[in-house]
Amino acid sequence: MAVKFELDYTAIERLEMKMAKLPEKMEDAVNDVLHVDGVRIATEEITRLLPVSKQNGKIRNKRHAKHSNWSRSEKINLGFVIKTRGGAANKKGSFGYLVFPNEGRGAHNPVEQRFMERGLKAATPKILSKLHERVDKILKEEL
Repeated sequence: MAVKFELDYTAIERLEMKMAKLPEKMEDAVNDVLHVDGVRIATEEITRLLPVSKQNGKIRNKRHAKHSNWSRSEKINLGFVIKTRGGAANKKGSFGYLVFPNEGRGAHNPVEQRFMERGLKAATPKILSKLHERVDKILKEEL
């Protein structure tokens, strides 16, 4: 399971106009914000939505992805990808339930979760705010 964040210029026209003033300085700054703050913010928002397994209404006494290092990220130009560390459910330390959360597969996961997409959607305004801050700072320093 993975979720990919990329800049969508139709949604950020104001940012694009700012970036056009000093294009040679912006790509590195945008990548820096996305690869550090963007990944952190998106991971936090997704983690907030991760399920914690329960049995008979009580939280099961086991390691849960929500309280662990459940993800890994890949840097791409003007974006990033967050992937789950899910794996085979029978492997110790694996979060097998993160492999197919959107389809609601499994006896204990009958409902679609969509926590990756919902978390990224919640993170997008915060990430865009960080991008605006960085771009404004560069423009203030340079102009």
